[in-house]
Amino acid sequence: MTPYIICTGESGRAVIYGYCEAEPVAGVPVVLHRARMVLYWSAACGGLLGLAARGPQEGTRLTSSVDRTGTDAVRQWLTVSPEAAAALDAYPEYRG
Repeated sequence: MTPYIICTGESGRAVIYGYCEAEPVAGVPVVLHRARMVLYWSAACGGLLGLAARGPQEGTRLTSSVDRTGTDAVRQWLTVSPEAAAALDAYPEYRG
């Protein structure tokens, strides 16, 4: 499976990190494994693309993970680098 960041929801503002069995297709529902919602990424990440390239930086907020989740339709997707995936997988969950 390959790690992706998926932007979904009506406006594409729901951002979810997880693993897909196949490359996502814009406009098509997708199932993510070991999924975590990205609630907030800090400016130090360098935006969404920086999060996908380098991983979370201090101040980023991620939910705990779930085994599987499905989204209604992909609006945008990004591949995640191996080092960013390792950091996203290990990053502590935000508990408010």
